[in-house]
Parts: sequence; C-alpha cells; structure tokens
Amino acid sequence: MRFKVKRTIEQYRLLEYGERILVGVSGGVDSIALLSILKSLATDYHWELHVAHVEHGFRGEDSLADAEFVRNFSEMIEVPFHLGQPRVKQYAEEKKLSKQVAARELRYRFFAETAKEIEANKLVLAHHADDQAETVLMRILRGTSVSGLAGIPLRRQENGFEIVRPLLFVWRNEIEDFCKQENLSYRTDLSNALTDYLRNKIRLQLIPLLEEAYNESVKRALVQLGQIAGDEDALLDQMAKERLNQIMVAQSNDVITLDTEQLLTAPLALQRRVIKLILYYLCGHTNEWEAKHIEQVLAVSGHTRPSVEIHLPNEMTAWREYRLIHIGRKRKPNADSEVSATKLFIPDWPSDWADSYLAFEIPEFGLRGSMELSETSIIPVNPWEAVFDYNLVRGKQFHIRARFPGDSMRPVGMNGSKKLKEIFIDSRIPVASRDRWPIWILDEQIAWVTGIRRGQVATVGTNTRQILRIRIEQILFNGEMNSYRG
Repeated sequence: MRFKVKRTIEQYRLLEYGERILVGVSGGVDSIALLSILKSLATDYHWELHVAHVEHGFRGEDSLADAEFVRNFSEMIEVPFHLGQPRVKQYAEEKKLSKQVAARELRYRFFAETAKEIEANKLVLAHHADDQAETVLMRILRGTSVSGLAGIPLRRQENGFEIVRPLLFVWRNEIEDFCKQENLSYRTDLSNALTDYLRNKIRLQLIPLLEEAYNESVKRALVQLGQIAGDEDALLDQMAKERLNQIMVAQSNDVITLDTEQLLTAPLALQRRVIKLILYYLCGHTNEWEAKHIEQVLAVSGHTRPSVEIHLPNEMTAWREYRLIHIGRKRKPNADSEVSATKLFIPDWPSDWADSYLAFEIPEFGLRGSMELSETSIIPVNPWEAVFDYNLVRGKQFHIRARFPGDSMRPVGMNGSKKLKEIFIDSRIPVASRDRWPIWILDEQIAWVTGIRRGQVATVGTNTRQILRIRIEQILFNGEMNSYRG
C-alpha cells in the first residue's frame, strides 16, 4: 500500500519536494495510515509535516480521547500537533445550519487558518476509494449533476492552499490490512455504526445489498463512474471558462456582469456551467449551490422584462438591466455618495490656435477625455464624441451634472423636445445608472447626454468655421460603467 500511495503522489504530483504539509488526522484507521506513510516518505522528499486535528465536541469524553490519542501519536513520530476546538453548536444556531454542515465549515476554516499560520500550501486528507463510492451513490440518490457524479476530487484549491487526497485509489480493507501489518493503533468512532445519517445507511445497508443482489463490484463501478464524470466535468468546466471570458462584460470581487444575448446563444449545458462557475467564484466551494438556483439565474437572463431581479442564498442577487445580467452582492445606495455637479471651461484659443488641444479629467463622474479644434468638417465616429460650433461656445463653460426630475432636451434631428427619462429607456441605460449619468449643460440647455444623444445647442452648420470636438476616453462610475463604451 505504501508503494501505491507513493505512486499516486508522484504520478499526479500531489506533493512536491521540500514542501511544508498540513495533514488532517481524525485518529481513525485511514488518517493514521496516511500519516504513517507520509512520515516514512518525508525524509526522502524533505517534507515538513504538521498534524491538524479538530475536536468537534459531539461525543463528549470519546471526542476528547480522540484528540489526546492524535496528540500522543504525533509526538511519538515527532510531528508538530495543532488542535482546533470550534464551537459547532453555537455556530450552527447563528448560521441556521445543521450540525454536520456547521462542523464541516468550521473544520475547513481551522485547516485554512492553521495552514496560513505555519505557511503550508498543502492540506492532505485521508479520503479513500470506499468514501468515493459512497459519495457518488449518495449524490445519485439525492439528485446531482455531472459535477456531483465526479465525487471527491483528487485535488482542489481552496482559501489559498491546495487540498490533496493520496488515498483516493486505496480501498478501506487495504488500509486496515496495512495498519495490522504495521501494528498501528487507531481510534474507532462508534457513531459510524449508527444508521442515523444517510452516508452510514449507504455504507452499512445499501452497498452490501447491491453487492449481494445486483453487482458484487458495485463499489468499483461507482468509483469508475466518478473518474469518468470527473474527466468530462473538467472538460466542460474548461469550455465554460472560455465561454465566460467571451461573454463577460465586467468583473469585480463582488459582481460579475454578462451579456445575456451571448449567454443564451450558448448550449444550455454551457449556460448552466457558466452560472455555476460565477457562483462558486464569488462564494467559494464551501457553499453548495443547487440546480434550482442556477435555473433561477437563467430565468432572469431570458426574462421578457428588461429589469428584473431575484435573491439567492449567501446574500447573492441576480439582476437584469436590458441586455446585461449582474450576479453578485448588490451594493445598497449610499445617500452620502451622490454625484456632485462640476464645470468645464472651454478655452478661448488665439486665432492661430496652434496648440488647440486640452486633455481633461472630471473625477466626480469618472470622466477622462479631451477637447480640440479643427477647421475641417468632422462627423463623430461614435456617440462618445460630440462636436460644437466653436465660435458659439468659445470662452463659455459646460455645467456637468446628474439628471434632475423632469429633465428634457431637444435632440439633434428631432422636432420638439423629449424627456430625459425616455431617452435613457430608449438607450437601455440601467435604472441604477441613470441618476449618475453625466449631462452636459450649455446656456441652460442640455447640450449632450454623454455617449447617448446630442442636443440642439451650438450645432455645426454651413456657417461653422471652427469645430470643437470633445472625445470621452473613459467613463467609470465606481468601476461599473466602462462596459458601456462602444
């Protein structure tokens, strides 16, 4: 068995030469066997081993005895010991979780804190092939996806370190035989013999029944299914990541924005994968997302209404704004963060205007751009450029502000006026962005709605001799609005 574990470590490069490694040890047969094998290999590979044990407090004196056993075993083989004793019951009540889920979250939190403290980048756990078979079958019974069928991963990243499982191809009977041969003592958790939990019922009742009545190699079949599903899951994840990069409009630590039209043209399987990747990216792998949550987000993406939102677990929200869907933690409006009005003076350049170029920044609106003169006729190449008759505006100033209730303007090419609200709706500007959108006022009239419409103020005509061109190079409202360029 030692050779089998060594081969797995080397074949998959689970552990590298000279690493500092944290080993999760419960005191049971599997974790004691794992620690013993790693200790026997540590000298050759120059590993520095540390043991982490979590005493959940579920079994009173037995639980404390487990912790003392692991401490003594660690001292005997000269490996540093780290003990965690989280308040599982209190945490479960505060977070409204089951004791098992709360214990898992706190256990992995302790592993992460300990790994950071000792500067280890690997956590080694003792899950084995029987655990894998039970996990796959349990997920089938509960209902799962291809990702769920993959079962327990051989390795995965979490909270800045990597979790690896060198025993995942070793069966429980091999582990027990190894401990007998090596005269290794271990602790037995009597609660594993109870059928109160689904996993125990599967191990003690269902798998023996399937082996006897249907397939004596059912555990191998389940493990094989997990391996095949894992390979296909990795391929689909890679395809989903590539698709996500194509359709992602904006990204931050809290929110990811997608183009709904491009999302919905992808095959349905990739749509689901993209949403799952986003949810796990924003919340981490300790949060279990159900199929219904992914379907809810897809329903928002394809909704007939241009503005709709849903609330998800973990304080997450998915909301649509026209052809964009945002997924993440929605920031609450801050009354103290209203955008201020500002002014931008138009230079009165001399007649030769040899140096008629001015770069500007308007931090109140996250604007950066330039203004320059030209004698030739200019047609703006996109709505982020605006041209004016320079002789009508020279020496004046633009008053740049957010919209006011009831604002209206006279757009170029249109008879009469139009309400600014209607212009925003026609241009599919999200509701949350309209109150911060920069409006350019000249002679007390709306001359330009940035990036959207030009008003009938100082327009270029047949008598124009000099043209003032304003170009916006960047527009950022708290990092959100750059996606509206182009």
